[in-house]
Amino acid sequence: MRRGPYDELVLERCSPTTLAAAFQRQAVLTLALCALGVIMVIAVLASVPLAGLLLAALLAVLAVLRAVLPVRAVGALAVRSRGLDVVVLLMLAVSLAVLSASPNL
Repeated sequence: MRRGPYDELVLERCSPTTLAAAFQRQAVLTLALCALGVIMVIAVLASVPLAGLLLAALLAVLAVLRAVLPVRAVGALAVRSRGLDVVVLLMLAVSLAVLSASPNL
């Protein structure tokens, strides 16, 4: 914020091409990628089946977010129609959860 020519406060808009603006536009995707990084660390250090279940949970959360948030809020997570995106994410989540819970696989 800065002072305007008549001593009133003027809000400065940040450029839409800055890194901060890009992260703000893609907040859901950025958080999902951070969670994916944590899940990969868990897979390497702890347990691969646990990481698979956590990844399935992440996909289910992303499906719910895609179902309830507007396209502008989910950013690049919106690829197709809302219903198709949700169905694909949920199918991937269920499939991964079943495979992760399967013994000796």
